[in-house]
Amino acid sequence: MTESAKKEVIKDETSAVFLNLVKLEAEGYEPLSFVDNTEKIISNGNEYIPCGFRCVLPEQNDEGASKPCKIEIDNIDRRISEAVSETVNTPVIVTVSVVMAHDPDITEYGPFKFILRNVSVSKEAVSAELYDFYIYDRNLPGLRYTPQNFPGLFA
Repeated sequence: MTESAKKEVIKDETSAVFLNLVKLEAEGYEPLSFVDNTEKIISNGNEYIPCGFRCVLPEQNDEGASKPCKIEIDNIDRRISEAVSETVNTPVIVTVSVVMAHDPDITEYGPFKFILRNVSVSKEAVSAELYDFYIYDRNLPGLRYTPQNFPGLFA
């Protein structure tokens, strides 16, 4: 986050507006880009059209069980539900980021990439679960079973 954004966040009152950007991309398809605003914006050369959407973060619990993040996009245009329906066997990558309205070319938070799964479409909204895009790049557990880390396994 930039210093100016941090200053705006901690103020008691501010006129700064933070905008959430969502981009859906699938290989071989035109990307769909949305902003939670009443008018379109251009950010880093990409046009984002106004559209209501909500991200629901997973509940925290003591058991460590993780539920996926969820997203719901208002089905304001048939292109949204048609695009999702056409990409049934194609991975859809969702990129989420936050910018400030007065300078949308500077990303204040993110970008975060997710994989779209378990999609459902209704007249009102397109709903789906978001899974961590980088999950396959991480070592789980964090340690590797090597002779240096676990000599008893290799005795």
